[in-house]
Amino acid sequence: MLHGKVRVVPGAASAVGADSGAAASSSAPGSGGVIAPPRPTEETSPLAGGPHGHGGGGSAADVVSGPVAMHVAEDESVDAEAAERAAEVADLRRRVIVGAVLTFPVLVAVMAHELFGAMWPGVLLEPWLQLVLIAPVMVYTGWPIHRTGWLALSHRTAEMNSLITLGTIAAFGFSLVVTFVPDVLPADAQEVYYEAVGVIITLILLGRLLETKAKAGTGEAIRALIGLQPRTARVIRGGEEFEIAVSDVQVGDVIAIRPGEKLPVDGEVSEGTSAVDESMVTGEPIPVVKSTGDTVIGATINQTGAFRYVATKVGADTMLAQIIRLVREAQGSKAPIQRLVDNVSSYFVPAVIVIAVWTFAIWSLVGPPPAGIFALVAAVAVLIIACPCALGLATPLSITVGTGKGATHGILIRSAEALETAHKLTTVVLDKTGTITKGAPSLTDVLPADGFDDTELLGLVAAAERDSEHPLAAAIVAGAASAGLTLSATQDFTSITGQGVRALVKGRQVLVGNKRLLTGAGIDPTP
Repeated sequence: MLHGKVRVVPGAASAVGADSGAAASSSAPGSGGVIAPPRPTEETSPLAGGPHGHGGGGSAADVVSGPVAMHVAEDESVDAEAAERAAEVADLRRRVIVGAVLTFPVLVAVMAHELFGAMWPGVLLEPWLQLVLIAPVMVYTGWPIHRTGWLALSHRTAEMNSLITLGTIAAFGFSLVVTFVPDVLPADAQEVYYEAVGVIITLILLGRLLETKAKAGTGEAIRALIGLQPRTARVIRGGEEFEIAVSDVQVGDVIAIRPGEKLPVDGEVSEGTSAVDESMVTGEPIPVVKSTGDTVIGATINQTGAFRYVATKVGADTMLAQIIRLVREAQGSKAPIQRLVDNVSSYFVPAVIVIAVWTFAIWSLVGPPPAGIFALVAAVAVLIIACPCALGLATPLSITVGTGKGATHGILIRSAEALETAHKLTTVVLDKTGTITKGAPSLTDVLPADGFDDTELLGLVAAAERDSEHPLAAAIVAGAASAGLTLSATQDFTSITGQGVRALVKGRQVLVGNKRLLTGAGIDPTP
């Protein structure tokens, strides 16, 4: 909890805060406040925390985010990617809905009959009706899986889609034989597997839909970050000011920044002083005062002052660009367990196919008559039982959905490996209060010096701060309003960057700021 102290001296009211000049505090554990992610403005990126996200301040976990939008062409490519992803999600959603609607009645009927001996399903147990319902699932819903599976087999490789394709085709084909020519099979083998085909295909495609939507969520975070950077910059060349595209800014260019503008690239202040909102990087809502020699970051927001700075990093070298690159790399990264699963799958799928072939061969050679039929049933059973592989599906799906869900809430994870190893964390060190607080300061205490009334003091300070744009000023004014105070009119209001404000309230000179402001006015700030 950041406590501020208020002290009154004869002829002046002064508020000394934690380098800010106000009795304000961020709501943090132990202060009665609510632990919540920062609430960024519309200028704030997901890195600082979305509406439900966490601030990007110093966490021991690998939480990062970012992009690089230097050109309009990149914006267009991102938009095209978003449109393509949206079309893919819509297509998968339609296929999953068709599969679920047609499979559900067959699944309920078969399970009720098999598990409870129920006869009420009646007509739904007829193979012909099940065929009519499941055939669209096999062909339409399962087409993305079958296409990928056969493509892999045509390249003499085998992966999970190949096994799913072979298993469902075997089950569906066997069920067709039972439906059309059941007499060629032994009496105890005349069972259809339409419900298994429908369930497997629908669930697998549902997983793919969730995975695609999760990746789309990460893409939204990237697009939000790209939108942070201004498209133009004002540079000083040959003593004249020119407005150019951000992509044309070069290292060494002097850039002029006015109040309320975003910084186009990274650099170092060469002239002037101003407060800069760096919440998109740190998650902290309090602006940071920048003066000559200080480093500034592209896409952060200048506040009330004006300054010039020399560009030191442009294009793909800026912090914003590197953040985007990390997010994109995280989207395609694989955790150690996922790489292990991929290796296991590369052996598992061919092994299942080989076992199915050998099962058919052995039953054909030494099985009871009709040997061929029993061999086919046994081989199909191997493929159906081994399809799908939960290990091969659950691991990549859980990682992708986890990172995607985090991205939609403003938490961007550097890599899948970081996510996997996060369960081993025993201590998380936070060096920024904006990481775990609301992200907006609030007035908690008014501590007047002896002989002064806290209500009067709060009214004087709030009146002086009413015209200030500083977040702590807004917190003090809001605190006065909640206390039911009516603020007096002010005169001669002056805002001093990096120090505080001064104003005339009820004929009294009021200074609200840090120690530098009070010391400069000849006031001893010692408690």
